[in-house]
Amino acid sequence: MTTYTNRTINAAGIEEIAGFLDRCHKKGRDHFTPDMLRAWAADAEFQLAEGNSATIEIKSWDTLSGHTETFAVSDAGIDTEQIEIDE
Repeated sequence: MTTYTNRTINAAGIEEIAGFLDRCHKKGRDHFTPDMLRAWAADAEFQLAEGNSATIEIKSWDTLSGHTETFAVSDAGIDTEQIEIDE
């Protein structure tokens, strides 16, 4: 049997992402629906699956600063689950 580690962004992580968007995105937090926030979380989960940290990026043209902004979800915003896979 093989063990797989599944890492997902939890509610605290989605709140962290919302705060980042509020601080850095031109449209601010109120623009983003729960489904849109979940899509940002899916981007961070993809990065986790690739062996990277749980990061998201706002392109320069969408930021208040005019520069690309990146954000990493904290460990508290990530749930980890061990899954056993029969091979």
